[in-house]
Amino acid sequence: MYNILIFGDSIAAGRKINKIKSWPSLLAQFLDKKDKDFTLVHNLSIPGDSSNDVLKRFSVEAEARCKKIYPDDRCSIIFTIGINDTKCINSVNNPVTNEKTFLKNIISLIERAQKYTNHIIFVGLTPVDESKTISLDGVYFFNEKIKAYEKIIQDECKKRKIVFLDIVNEWLKSNYLRFLSNDGIHPNEKGHQKIFKKVKILFK
Repeated sequence: MYNILIFGDSIAAGRKINKIKSWPSLLAQFLDKKDKDFTLVHNLSIPGDSSNDVLKRFSVEAEARCKKIYPDDRCSIIFTIGINDTKCINSVNNPVTNEKTFLKNIISLIERAQKYTNHIIFVGLTPVDESKTISLDGVYFFNEKIKAYEKIIQDECKKRKIVFLDIVNEWLKSNYLRFLSNDGIHPNEKGHQKIFKKVKILFK
């Protein structure tokens, strides 16, 4: 059995779109055409989760799905987490997770994932429409902070030779607002399709 585990937040969970159009669902459909019997995509994304939340549940979730019953059983682990860590509450300088703690969380997630597989992937963060996210009832999302947290992930992945897919910098170079839903945070169907195209290349 080949299990692909996706740990994320509301973006990977498909909030604001038909869930079948989310990039994890598109990946599952793509792989199902290739192998209906032995490949399973587990979307373990929970809206609102930060790296702290994923860290708390990771080992239990992974242990249940990465058990090796047969010699050729294997798994891949995809992390797509961080935007909720950048979220600032009641102040532009009060993120849910500070950068030092965020780095520690990313390192811990990598080290725990390596107990199950060497095929680890990080999907980067998506930018927001700041005209709609500053401020939402005392909650702030900033692209500069999102870029800073993505760089923390990217640098650690580079150091450890782990696959990292840059999203925020690529999108910000284009008219990225067309990839966002009306709340200015979650990708729309076009956005999910764009992320899927980057991810599926790794599974051809």
